[in-house]
Amino acid sequence: MGVAAYRTVAADLRRRIEQGEFDPGEPLPSRADIARAYGVGSNVAAAAVRALVDDGLAKGRAGVGVFVRERRSSSTMERSWTRQRLQGRLALSEGGREASGAGSVRGRPLSRTEPASPETARRLGIAATDPVVRSEYLLTRDSSPAMLCVSWEPLSITGGTPVALPGAGPMAGSSVIARMSSIGLPVTRSTETVTARFATREEADTLDIAPGAPVAAIERTYYGGEGPLETADLVIPGERFRLAYEIPAVPADGPGPA
Repeated sequence: MGVAAYRTVAADLRRRIEQGEFDPGEPLPSRADIARAYGVGSNVAAAAVRALVDDGLAKGRAGVGVFVRERRSSSTMERSWTRQRLQGRLALSEGGREASGAGSVRGRPLSRTEPASPETARRLGIAATDPVVRSEYLLTRDSSPAMLCVSWEPLSITGGTPVALPGAGPMAGSSVIARMSSIGLPVTRSTETVTARFATREEADTLDIAPGAPVAAIERTYYGGEGPLETADLVIPGERFRLAYEIPAVPADGPGPA
């Protein structure tokens, strides 16, 4: 085949995927079928499939096969003070309209108590090694992973209250805003710092994206007055969502917003 044979096979399979011959979620031909169809050896067929996986066009499922990945989405994730966010759900829109579908579902948090790391302590304004509740959960939309979240709350704030564990008690599954308000600590503001980076292998596995795919990593902190109540690391697959923020124009002396 001249140029590395597997590249030629991968290029043709890529063309067939892009032209819609294989729908998202549909299995690709087996390596044996690819080898027969293109007149190559099994090693070449396997290398071609690996190339498609590395490019993010396909994904393997252990013991099942290799499947075409979903196409990039134009959905927008609203990160402002939306009704959905206040309820602990994702606010999603497509083409300026609220996205249809099954909505977002929050997985049951996995929580444990641990000493605060120096970075977590800095973000929460507490001393290093002070006890915090660490929780990890996944939000999905239409059964597709949409956000991975790891959060930390000072045990000095929630300890001994009905909301000490996000996944237990009368407020189980509620948003941070609702949980804190229930114990008399209303959230008054939040800060978010966004970084674009590549997914780690663990994040890629959890979010069902290709290793090294772009993600938006958000460092979020909720405050009650001036004191931090919770801080979290959010990871969002860049191929599925754009992030949108609404910034209100507050009258002030001097020049307008930059």
